[in-house]
Order: sequence, then structure tokens, then C-alpha cells
Amino acid sequence: MATSKRWIITTSGEQPLPAIERRLAAAGFVVEQVLTEIGCITGTAPEDAAEQARAIPGVADVSPEGPPITIGPPDALIT
Repeated sequence: MATSKRWIITTSGEQPLPAIERRLAAAGFVVEQVLTEIGCITGTAPEDAAEQARAIPGVADVSPEGPPITIGPPDALIT
């Protein structure tokens, strides 16, 4: 079985988000969040599912999620 990783899907606004979400699930994505206000969907999937997602109408970009952003405590010299 292929290793899954986290992805961020940016939509173009040309298709309704629920339709894109259904197509992503059919391509093998496990949708975690639908961020309606900014037109993004997050989830996990193997690399081949990400390639399929790039061909879905209304998908503008499919990018791997970057490392988490952390900041130091309020009294830290460097954040």
C-alpha cells in the first residue's frame, strides 16, 4: 500500500466545493477539512491520488503540507 501524506488542495471557484470534495474522495483522498471561506480542502492521500486530483475540474493546485510552524514562549529571545 502506498504511503499517504498530507495535502492542501486550492480550488479555483469554478466548481462547488462539495462536488470537488466528492471527486477527491473518489480519487483516494481522505478529506479532513473543507475551508469554505478560502476555497481550500485538506486531507491525506498517496502520491498517485494527488496526481489524479490535479485533473479534477475546479482544482487549481495540489501541494504537500509543509512542516508545522511553531513559536517560542512569550518570554523567548528568539521565536
